Amino acid sequence: MTPDLDLEIRAWTKTRGPVTAIGTWIRLDGKHQPCMALIPAGKEKSDRLHPCVITQERAWIWSEEVGDPTQTARICFQYAPALGLSEDVRSIMWLASFIHDMLGDLLTIPPYQATDQISVAEALLIDNRTGKIVAETEITEH
Repeated sequence: MTPDLDLEIRAWTKTRGPVTAIGTWIRLDGKHQPCMALIPAGKEKSDRLHPCVITQERAWIWSEEVGDPTQTARICFQYAPALGLSEDVRSIMWLASFIHDMLGDLLTIPPYQATDQISVAEALLIDNRTGKIVAETEITEH
């Protein structure tokens, strides 16, 4: 299944220099996940737009405390051309810094809520032996 990304539905939008970051949701395997889509600034309506996506689930690799600098550098080298940046060290470091600065915003994107549904409750299934959450779901009103 191909991921679905609608850049019209947003939690936030922030532009710095040549890059725009959009807090939104991507649908993977039938579920909407919070993510940050990076695009070249001013190119939102381009037919050839290829957003660079960082999911909330993978945000940890950008963390200075527990992240993976080798992986982030590799990702930045891959993202740079799509974002209209050169692949020199200075641009790669700028992009990594920009993404790192947006992590707080990425981590605060709420769960996806379809426009025709209103979330009225959240249900958690907790294992009584371990106290861990086994499953969770939102209860919505149509």
